[in-house]
Amino acid sequence: MTRTLSLYILKQHIGPFLAGMAVITFILVMDMLVDYIDLFLGKGIALGVVAEVFFLSLGWMVALIVPMATLVAALMAFGRLSANNEITAMKAAGMSMWQILSPPIVASIVVAALLVQFNNDVLPDANHRLASLLISIHRKRPALAIKAGAFNNVQGYTIRVEKLNERTSEIESVTIQKNAAGKEEETIIAKRGRLEFTDGGNVLNLYLEDGEIHAVDAKNPDRYQRILFETHTVRITNIGSDLVRSEKKTRGDRELSSADMLERVSGYREEIAKIEAEGRKSISNFIAARLDILHRMGPPEKEKRSIEPFRVREYGRAIRDSGRELAALSKRIDDRQKKIDRYMVEVHKKYALPVACIVFVLLGGPLGIRARRGGLGVGAGFSIAFFVIYYLFLTGGEKLADRGYLPPAVSMWAANVLMGSLGIILIRRSAGRMRFFRFPRAAGRIRLLPAISSGRSGRDAS
Repeated sequence: MTRTLSLYILKQHIGPFLAGMAVITFILVMDMLVDYIDLFLGKGIALGVVAEVFFLSLGWMVALIVPMATLVAALMAFGRLSANNEITAMKAAGMSMWQILSPPIVASIVVAALLVQFNNDVLPDANHRLASLLISIHRKRPALAIKAGAFNNVQGYTIRVEKLNERTSEIESVTIQKNAAGKEEETIIAKRGRLEFTDGGNVLNLYLEDGEIHAVDAKNPDRYQRILFETHTVRITNIGSDLVRSEKKTRGDRELSSADMLERVSGYREEIAKIEAEGRKSISNFIAARLDILHRMGPPEKEKRSIEPFRVREYGRAIRDSGRELAALSKRIDDRQKKIDRYMVEVHKKYALPVACIVFVLLGGPLGIRARRGGLGVGAGFSIAFFVIYYLFLTGGEKLADRGYLPPAVSMWAANVLMGSLGIILIRRSAGRMRFFRFPRAAGRIRLLPAISSGRSGRDAS
């Protein structure tokens, strides 16, 4: 294949790839906006901080966007080349399907290598900074994290509401405990009320109705006050202080590179080896103790009857103690193994997703050629359908591996193996001129082929 033709095929992929990235990014950002809207709404968060949250969120998005955009590009590019009969011309010139697909396959390998580097060097730090920033934002506005049916600590107050209407900010069955060390403590109970933020969101006002106040002097517990009220306002100030940034001291599995996670996995495996050694030693001691007891019981029947009750009790107690010890050791091993599985899932994911770029070229190329008569709608439909299937394999496999039902390698690579195999089958069938999918227009052309090949027109054939 000439260099010019290879560049031409790659050029057909650039536009769909960029367009696919733009559309998919927009969809994911809108979905994220729905998740974060309650976090930002009315909190007085600076626009720059909001932009930083979205920018850092692009990290995990890129890991998903690039493979999916690769699938869209392969489908659209080869669909267009096929619709313009350029694929037919290439085959007529003696080119095989593998030769036609080789430029985008090579490009996908380069993209996959860059994505592996991104997943290990950029993504962990982006996820860590995002997690730290979100924690800082939550701390800035603790009052806005009030949940119905839970105890919410806000600036020295413990607030519990039975019902909360997030749209109108109306609350019901309110209990407020004012915690002030060395001072008079108050408990406020109200049947209903309303939340409102003033002073640019720095002050939380609770307008309460139909309730009572119970006050006890911390220094003199004999002093007790009970005040009934129809309306009462609790004003909590300084809840909208400036955002104080803090960094998480620990990192989760998605905030680590593959090397860091493998190092932790190695440590856990060493711990398991030590625990297993303890278990073997415990079993050995148990067997030795049991043999000692049997030896001391002796063979004579008379002696045996005289000491048997004591020995039996000792034997049973030793068995119970050994059983508890072995159960505790087994639980420690299970705990370490679950952590290993969770880390290994993330390690394999950092490589399985980039390899999906290559898989989607193998799959999208022949699918795009077959879907040429379906147009943009069919291509987009294939893209969504196959990526949804791939994502379900990925998320489902992750859960199964975390619970120990599947090995992490199998759970993360199964989708690549299955879809890659399907792509290779489609490529082989394309080379053999075998049809895998049939669309209405294509089927209509096939039905006319016998009449055309016999030299008769449609009218003569009738």
